[in-house]
Amino acid sequence: MITPEDYARWRATAVGRLTERLEQDVVFGLSGDLRGRTVLDVACGDGAYSISACKQGARVFGVDISKEMLEAARQRAADCKQDITWCVASAEDLPFESERFNVVIAVTALCFVKDPQRTIQEAARVLRPGGSLIVGELGRCSLWALSRKVRGWLGSSTWSGVHFWTFQNLRRLIEQAGLRFHSRRTSVYFPPVGRVAQLLGPYNNAFSPLGQFAAAFLTFRADKV
Repeated sequence: MITPEDYARWRATAVGRLTERLEQDVVFGLSGDLRGRTVLDVACGDGAYSISACKQGARVFGVDISKEMLEAARQRAADCKQDITWCVASAEDLPFESERFNVVIAVTALCFVKDPQRTIQEAARVLRPGGSLIVGELGRCSLWALSRKVRGWLGSSTWSGVHFWTFQNLRRLIEQAGLRFHSRRTSVYFPPVGRVAQLLGPYNNAFSPLGQFAAAFLTFRADKV
C-alpha cells in the first residue's frame, strides 16, 4: 500500500516533480475553469489535486479510504492555507447525495480499487447534469507499466494486482455509467529514469502523436447530460 511517505519521497526526486506537474497540467487542462465550482477528488491521497483545485477557486471535497492519507492531506492543505473538506470513504461507496458536484476528479483511483465499474457509477451519480468527470490513469502500453508489473511479480505489495488501462477500457466503463465522451489526452512519454526523464520531459508534448502507445498517463473527460 502506498503511504504519505512514499508520495513525499517521490516529490523529492526530479522525475517525481516533473511527472506530477505534467499530469496536473493535463487533468486541469481538461477540467477547465474551476472558479466557483464544487469539486470532488476521489481517492485523493495526500491531497495534491484537491489543493491545486482549491487554489484555482473551487470548493473542494477530498475522499480517501486511508485515514493516514487524509491526515497528510489535511496537514498539507493547512500549510498552504487552503480550506478543503476531507472525508474517509471508499471510492466505490461515496457518502454524498446524488447530483452534488460540478466536477469529479479521479486520478490513479481505478488502478487500485476492487470494482472500477462501481467507482465510475458512483462518480456519475454524484455529478450534476452538465458536470464533468476527469479520469487520469496508468497507461498499459508504457515502460512505466512494464516496470511496475515486474515489481509486482517480484513481490511488491503496491504493484501486485494493479490494473493498467487503455482508452478503450476506460471509455467502455464510462459509457456503461451513462456518461458521454468529451475528450482525451496523453502524457508522460519518457521512461521512469531520472536523467532520461529530465532530458525528454521538456519535449513531452512532441510525443503526443503517439497517442496512448508509450504514454504512462492517460486522461479522459466525460460529461453528464
